[in-house]
Amino acid sequence: MFLIGIESSGPRGGVALADGEDLLEEIAFEEGMVHGRELMPALDRMLRKAGIGPRDLELVAVDVGPGSYTGVRVGVAAAKMLAYAIGCPAAPIVSTDVLAENAEDVEDDLCPIIDARWEQVYAALYRRDWVWLRTEGPAAWRPEELAARLPPETTVFGSGLDRYGAVFRRWRKGDAGLAVPRASVVARLGWQALQAGATVPCMSLAPLYLRPTEAEVKFGVAGTSPPPGC
Repeated sequence: MFLIGIESSGPRGGVALADGEDLLEEIAFEEGMVHGRELMPALDRMLRKAGIGPRDLELVAVDVGPGSYTGVRVGVAAAKMLAYAIGCPAAPIVSTDVLAENAEDVEDDLCPIIDARWEQVYAALYRRDWVWLRTEGPAAWRPEELAARLPPETTVFGSGLDRYGAVFRRWRKGDAGLAVPRASVVARLGWQALQAGATVPCMSLAPLYLRPTEAEVKFGVAGTSPPPGC
């Protein structure tokens, strides 16, 4: 059963093609938020190389965030369009779940931390029980608020540490490479969602923003104004 994974929540992004749980190919984009330009051509090349067409796909898995608003919008829109055209279900995948899967060798509790700007971070807490189980989040927190929730034996990692490393200095730091979300992991989690009956109709796909967008704030939809720069 062929399925694709789309990752566009991070600064790099990519697409992956799998046959069930077996990864066939993964293409990672250049850094620099080129998702909109690269996503569909990369997918087309991948399918042609595998000798299959879009209608051979039976599932589209996509990272719905949290992460870059622009990147997430691009990925979700592409996934919705593709799944609708094919007539297949979709699997919305949370970006912190994708990052947690990178930490295969970590035995502590785990907390991926993503820089959310506006003096906030996106994060979720996990504990190991054969697989990573999400126990809280994802949510947008002030760094100090998140730090107050972390158990002592927690490994932290992610882009949020680049800006707020001092806040989390008491916790064990994971390798910087763990902070890169991969499309192959999105595909694998999508396959697991399919096995668990956790897919959704494509038109119900929506970005997981966790807070108002800048446009909502600017035009008065949201109640409070964030600091500039998002």
